[in-house]
Amino acid sequence: MVSTPEVPGPSMDAVPTRYGDTTFRSRLEADWAATLDGNGIWWEYEPETITLDSGTLYLPDFWLPELGTWIEVKGPGIPRTEKTEELARIRACQCEGSCTCRWPGGEFVLLGKPALASDWNEPGHRPRSGYADWAAPFGPTAYFVTCPACTRAQWITLRRPWRCRACQALLEREQVHRPVDRFVRFVETSTRTGLFAMPDLGEPFTDAELGLTDGREDDVP
Repeated sequence: MVSTPEVPGPSMDAVPTRYGDTTFRSRLEADWAATLDGNGIWWEYEPETITLDSGTLYLPDFWLPELGTWIEVKGPGIPRTEKTEELARIRACQCEGSCTCRWPGGEFVLLGKPALASDWNEPGHRPRSGYADWAAPFGPTAYFVTCPACTRAQWITLRRPWRCRACQALLEREQVHRPVDRFVRFVETSTRTGLFAMPDLGEPFTDAELGLTDGREDDVP
């Protein structure tokens, strides 16, 4: 029997959402697209249906062609990740000895999760939205890093040698970040976007920018 591509079931996030020129199956997917844009990461949405070793057809959400990375977005109402785990396993490096894959360690798969909450007590500013949260469905933990050579933001594992997935530059001296570090800004498409993956977020936001007022100001005589 031929399997059909995985189609997300009902969830609190599964509301079709338009972002740019693309209509996403859910707002969470649109938010992830905006977050990738904010970090200068080139993405393609549902570009390929993949036949897994189990015979199941699988349509991952995002492909990052410069980084050899798939991202499957999972909201809280869609907890099953078996297909994502299988994709991560079969696309990981199978080389014997030194890796000769197009991307270090083979193709990489991430689970994109709902945002971590902002810390409204952060000194110097009040964030507009939360922070990106992710997980590796198979294999080592995924860390976020920016390559100093080609400036591409990306996710890597800490299997040595640590290399940029785009230009192969060594990254072993670079600072890497986990989701709990609350470093990568998550962009919500329903709000104005701010800065991304930057420790210095600038001037405090106004109450009007944060939607805490009706946007009207008193007349000045």
